[in-house]
Amino acid sequence: MINNEKEKQGARMEKQAVHNSKCVVEYDPERKEIFARDLTDTFNEPAIYSKTKRGIRAAWDELTKTFTPETRLHDVVKTLEAKNIRTHYWCMVD
Repeated sequence: MINNEKEKQGARMEKQAVHNSKCVVEYDPERKEIFARDLTDTFNEPAIYSKTKRGIRAAWDELTKTFTPETRLHDVVKTLEAKNIRTHYWCMVD
């Protein structure tokens, strides 16, 4: 039923992203998930994703306000933690 209601409303929400030369951050409003990866460490390719769904929109809004050309993956994690969003960190090369 829920899927049919979404289709009727045409409520397909598009992914949003912010990026700079140091990291890329993507927000999927449909899945209520934030994914980010570091662009500076090409040997390990560190990345994070959000584990908490409650408050994710407010965290994304704060992240887009504070995102600058100097923002790094660590800054993204700190911003999410400040909004009580738990994250999982891993290296994609592993």
